[in-house]
Amino acid sequence: VRNLFRTVPARLKFLKSSATENSRIAAVITSYALAYPGVAFSLTIEGKENLRTSGLGRLTDVLAEVYDAKTASRMLGVESAASVWRAGEGESLVDVTGLVGSPDVTRTGRGYLSFFVNRRWVTSRTLSFAVEEAYHGLLMTGRHPVAVLNITVPPAEVDVNIHPAKSEVKFRHEADVFRAVQQAVRRTLTGQMAAPGIEESPAPFSALRDPDPVQPSFVMPRAGAPGSPAEPVPFVAALPALRVIGQVMNAYIVAEGPDGVYLIDQHAAHERIRYDRIMARRAAGKPDVQGLLEPGTLEVTPRQQTVLSSVMGTLADLGFRLEPFGERTCLVRAVPAHLAETWSEALRELLDEVSGEPKNSWQEKTVASIACHNAIRSGQILSPEEMRELVRQLEITPDPHTCPHGRPTMIKLERDYIERHFGRV
Repeated sequence: VRNLFRTVPARLKFLKSSATENSRIAAVITSYALAYPGVAFSLTIEGKENLRTSGLGRLTDVLAEVYDAKTASRMLGVESAASVWRAGEGESLVDVTGLVGSPDVTRTGRGYLSFFVNRRWVTSRTLSFAVEEAYHGLLMTGRHPVAVLNITVPPAEVDVNIHPAKSEVKFRHEADVFRAVQQAVRRTLTGQMAAPGIEESPAPFSALRDPDPVQPSFVMPRAGAPGSPAEPVPFVAALPALRVIGQVMNAYIVAEGPDGVYLIDQHAAHERIRYDRIMARRAAGKPDVQGLLEPGTLEVTPRQQTVLSSVMGTLADLGFRLEPFGERTCLVRAVPAHLAETWSEALRELLDEVSGEPKNSWQEKTVASIACHNAIRSGQILSPEEMRELVRQLEITPDPHTCPHGRPTMIKLERDYIERHFGRV
């Protein structure tokens, strides 16, 4: 297509940055490449080929080009999973075909769920929920599957005119389509997936230790006014010295301070500690870098490629050493130390998270994503020494009361509140 808006120009004030618009273009092209594997697609952005598919009709080949070969090799085929429902005067047929990922192929968001209704690319909460429900009990909380599904229904059973851009559809028999998709995916998973492997996890305490910490200066706490859990009182700049009592629900650390009892979210607290440490090292020009014995390779999707070139400088400041290696591949020579074992997954998730974000928020998003990766999780049992170390590091963090995403790291029960409820004041 050439000179499409030559006489009627696009309204520039509604356009985002070049990276954002290129990302949207890549999303459209890759989606239709998945919808029509028998058509050869090519996408060139700023003189560089971003995507090329063979057009030989194999969906697995297209998925390998759009995502990567490893992801494609872990996909399971949904073949002719047809369902019939009674529709008023007669019977209607819904057919579900495509590919779904094995439960070990997961992502942090739902951006890897691609749906086509009669080969039309659509977004649908019904279809997304049906696929997620099929994976119920197979994925960790916060993880989402990868799927490319084509749902074929009689044209009279679907309304394509409910959205100005025709990006959403409505089914006449919504519950029946939901059931057909959910059952087709579930049958595929239970019938084809292999038994999960067992991997040894590194000791959680090692994640808390830092051989050469760049610590922020300690700020003496100011006295806080008494308050009530029903009416939270703003926290002071730094924490007082806390005495760890124990862990509850394998997620929260209970600690005692001079002014009350603290309930600390171990995951949010560790995120905050890591975030502040990374920022301090970056400011000091001393990122915590781990060189790889052999360079690794990272293959990215067309959409991720448009983001990668824009955040390369930020990644370098944080300890990544990346070099271009082909059209959509780069060599990875060094990574932040605490990502030495999981850098590939972390980089992909990071590129997905900052895709479409304004450029001025990339640094904060990037650091927050790195801080979250491999942080102590909710449900992880900690020893007394590990809890004390985590709380000690939280005490000397300049902003200990929220995680990088804005969630609170702790709840405080004031001494006066406790004593008043026990009738002591």
